Amino acid sequence: MIRLSLACLALCATAAPALAGDVTVTLKGVQPRGGEVSAVLNTAATFMRGADYVASTSGDTSGDVVLTFRDVAPGEYALMVMHDANGNGRFDMGPSGMPDEGFAFSNKGQPLMGMPTFEGLKFTVGTDGVTLVEPMTYMPSR
Repeated sequence: MIRLSLACLALCATAAPALAGDVTVTLKGVQPRGGEVSAVLNTAATFMRGADYVASTSGDTSGDVVLTFRDVAPGEYALMVMHDANGNGRFDMGPSGMPDEGFAFSNKGQPLMGMPTFEGLKFTVGTDGVTLVEPMTYMPSR
């Protein structure tokens, strides 16, 4: 009986999922340019290669926009946001190499020179989740 109880406890301990929390992101200064505002959370392993979590909303909204990633496993993540105003599924750059579409990063990162890095953008998600407030950046129109 004791062995059966210990076996049950061991099975329950290994089968229990890791506690997960929500990541709520408030984007400040979204401009109503149409398309879609899409955000991704990446781990170091998926950074710039895919997405561990995705959230999106209409790009017709202006002002503060809130996106929520549900049940995010504890760990380190980087947030990247793109306002895909023309709906082509890509982050468009102008001839000068400057972004044509709005963007935001975790840690208020705005790498206007060069590519963003995971180390520069990472933040920690615990079992209680986390709340971020990040400004959107839009380059001046040509």
